[in-house]
Amino acid sequence: MKTDERDKISLEYVPGAADDGMGFFPVVTCQIGSHPPKVLWVVHHRRRQLRSKEEALSAANDEIALAFQDRTLPSSPERFREHLWQRGFSDLASYRVAGSFDQDRLSALGDEYQPVFGEEAARHDPVVHAALMQRVDRQIAENDPPEVREAFERLFAQGYGPEYIRRMIGFLIARENLEEMFQGTPFNRARFIENLRRLPQIVDL
Repeated sequence: MKTDERDKISLEYVPGAADDGMGFFPVVTCQIGSHPPKVLWVVHHRRRQLRSKEEALSAANDEIALAFQDRTLPSSPERFREHLWQRGFSDLASYRVAGSFDQDRLSALGDEYQPVFGEEAARHDPVVHAALMQRVDRQIAENDPPEVREAFERLFAQGYGPEYIRRMIGFLIARENLEEMFQGTPFNRARFIENLRRLPQIVDL
C-alpha cells in the first residue's frame, strides 16, 4: 500500500512472505522511491508460522491494512515499524528476494541452499517422521518430561519456528531410541534431558 499519491516522495509498504523451508512468515517491506526503490526496512513475524506463501502474504496484507486505520502511521516509516514491532514483528536482517512469488528456496538460494533440519529424514520415511512428531507433541501437551516443554518454550522465545523445534526434539528422541535398539541399553532419560537443555546445539553421542 502506498501513502498519499500527492506526496513528492513515493513511500510504499509491501506485503510479502518469508520461507525458512518448513513454514512461511508474514513480511512487510518499507521502500521509498522507484527504479529501483530503496528499501528502508524489512520486518517479519517469526512466531506466525503458516503453511503456505498465500496465507503469509494474506496475513501481511491484513497487518498493513490494520496499521493504515491509524492515519498518522503511513507517513512515518519509523512509527509504522514500531507499530509492527508491538504486533510481534522483528527485523529481518538476512534475506534473499525471490525472482517471483512462485520461485522455491533451492532456485532462489543456489549454491547457498541447505536443506532444513530433519528434512531428508522426513521425506525418507514420512510415516515414522509423523509418529515421532506425535510423540513430541504428546510430551509437550502432557508436560512429561517437563524439560521438553521448557526447551520448546525457550527456543520459541529465541525466534525458532515451532516445526524446527519439534524436529530438533524429535531427533534427540530418535537418537536415544536407536541406542536402545542397537546397543541394548535403556532409554537414557538423564542424557536426553541434558541434551534438551543444550538445544539448539546438537551434541554427538
